[in-house]
Amino acid sequence: MKITILLKSGPSSMETRRTLQVAADMMSQGDTVHLYLLQDAVHLSRAELKNDASTALDRLVDQGLDVSFLSRDARLRGLDVSAVPEKISAGTYDTLVDLMVSSDRVIGLL
Repeated sequence: MKITILLKSGPSSMETRRTLQVAADMMSQGDTVHLYLLQDAVHLSRAELKNDASTALDRLVDQGLDVSFLSRDARLRGLDVSAVPEKISAGTYDTLVDLMVSSDRVIGLL
């Protein structure tokens, strides 16, 4: 099953910890999971961020989690989009809609 998870909460929030755990659980069941970072969650795409959430995200990406961030939200928050690691792809509202349409399930942990 292809599952998209939308996250808007910042890197140190309970929602982010819960989202990463849900993604790990779904991946362990054989599901394909795509995490889309919106609003304050785009801070997870910062290369210099080093906390529990970024460590967990790196581990999940190594296990096959696809991660994208909304480039518009990143720019609004002053992030240098060109400095985001290659393992996280930039996206637009169009790519977000395409991802949601192509997924079997969409979960919003907003």
